[in-house]
Formats: sequence, structure tokens, C-alpha cells
Amino acid sequence: MIGCLVQLGAGILLAPAAQAASASPTPGDGQLFGIHPVEEGSTTLPGGHFNFAVLPGQRITDGVVVENLSNRTLRFHVYGADLITATGGGLAPAQSTDTMRSVGAWITVSRTMVSVAAHGQITDTFTLSVPTGVTPGQHLGAVVVSADVGTTSQGSPIEARAALITVVSTPGVSHPSAELSSLRGSTALAGQVSFAVTISNHGNVLLTYSGAISVVDGDGRRIARLPLTPANAYVVPGGHALLAAVWEKAPVSGQYRAQAAVIIVVDGVAVETLRSQSLAVQFSSAPPALIVVGAGIAAALLLVLATWAARRGAHRLRGQRRAVPAGAPRPFG
Repeated sequence: MIGCLVQLGAGILLAPAAQAASASPTPGDGQLFGIHPVEEGSTTLPGGHFNFAVLPGQRITDGVVVENLSNRTLRFHVYGADLITATGGGLAPAQSTDTMRSVGAWITVSRTMVSVAAHGQITDTFTLSVPTGVTPGQHLGAVVVSADVGTTSQGSPIEARAALITVVSTPGVSHPSAELSSLRGSTALAGQVSFAVTISNHGNVLLTYSGAISVVDGDGRRIARLPLTPANAYVVPGGHALLAAVWEKAPVSGQYRAQAAVIIVVDGVAVETLRSQSLAVQFSSAPPALIVVGAGIAAALLLVLATWAARRGAHRLRGQRRAVPAGAPRPFG
């Protein structure tokens, strides 16, 4: 329904806080805090984020619950953020100091700074206002909650963040479109080949995917299937993700070809299969290489000997010419 909340479900996001706590000098606090949508449990849809269907120019209000699971009072920063492509692939919410250009700029939080007592919780509301003129499709951001949870041994502050993805769908024609880059291979480590390929989302909807690299021999027989990782990650409109696979215990010799195949999924439905170009992979064992090198050395030695023999023959001929007495017939040539 246009203008109403469709919430994708339950589940408190504790992982970011727990990871930060492990680096904190007070590990006894364990999981420091968690967040979840205020309407958690009111719908039957799975997940742990917000999903809004809103017309351009409209606004909607919702809320996030912040739970302090630690034994001390924590002060939280609550803000809206764009989702950006993280280094190495995947998604991450922008930092609070970044300039927001999409959903992060549409979210206005009621209280940006809140303190929560030990084992307490608060509900912070926010308003999402969709600008007029927004293109049809899905736009992604996040509601982020962060807290300073300690310091490192060097005295640097440790910030823990938890985020709920916020998907804003504006009506119009969905246009799923994706592209694979050229498949690349590397043999940096002996006995294995590393492959990489980039998927780019040129459409207007959120994509997920599954994929693998198939390796075939010279007769076209498939000898390896290598899953691409990370698997089933989000790729936002205009974003990209780097996928990788490793062929361990690769053969020591022979010629092979590798190709990536990636299935594009929109709202749980496979819509397209993308295939990369076929990449030639060739291995050469050590003995043949030594034979080639030995043949080259032998040819060089023969060339040196032939040159030496020619020069020696010319030297003898000049000596014979000098030994002929004056007036005597000279050898022809």
C-alpha cells in the first residue's frame, strides 16, 4: 500500500556492537547494545530492516528501539545514512560526517543523541520525506545507531555501530539490469589460481545473486566448479560488488578455460543469468620448460662454434696468401 510501512520483520542487529566490544578494554560487558524496528513482531514478513513504499513528495514516520544490554549507561548517536559500496565489496552505511545524497538525506531523526541506562531501552522516532522528482525504483539507506564503547591501548576511541537497512520503493517501472566485468585470473601462489569478476547494477532495483566459475579442459569436460564469494550479497542500484573464487590444487600442466556464470535475483526471483568471457588458463610443468631452455642453449652454442670455425678458416686462408712467394701463381679466390 502506497504510503504505509511494510516492515521486514524481526531480529536485533547485535553483530557490530559485539565485534566492537571484543576490542574494548571492558570485554565483560559482552554484547553492548542492539536495535530493532519499533513494529517488530507486528508483521509476518521475515528480516530485520525497514521497507517503505512511498510516493515522491510524501513522508512517513516510524521508529527504532535502542536496547542497552551492558551494565553501564551508554550514550548513542542516531542518524540516517546512505548505503555505500564498501572496500572489497558489500554494503556499509556512510559515516555520520559524510554528505548524504540519497535516503540518508531523507531521514530526520527526532533525537540524534540519547542516553540509555544499563539494561534499559528507548524508542527514537524518525521521519522519512521523499523528495519530488525522485526516479522510480528502489533507493537504499539505513538508520544507524552508534556509541563510544571504550578506547584502544593507544588511547583511540572505539565506536560500535548497528544499522537497519531502509529500502524506499517509489512507484514506476522496475528495470533490473546488471553487467559482469571481464574475468581475471592470477597464479600468485604455486598450485592454485585466484579468479575475480565484478558485478555492476545498472538498473533501478536492489539485486542479489548467486554464481560460480566453471573450468573445462581441452575436450570441454568440466573439471571444477568454484563458488563465487561473497554469496547472495546486496548490490544497490548504481553499485558494484567484487566476486572471487580460488581453484586450489590446480593441475601442473595442460590447457583449460574458465567462465563465470552469475544468476541475478530480484525480490527472490531469478531474472537473468550473466556469463563472462571465456578465460584461457595454461599450466606448464618444469621438465618441458627445462627442455625448451636446454634446446635454446644448444642452439646458441652451435652458433658460437660455427662463428669460431668460420673465423678460424678465414685466418688460415689469409696466412696461406701471405706465404706465396712474389711472382708465384696465387690460388684462385
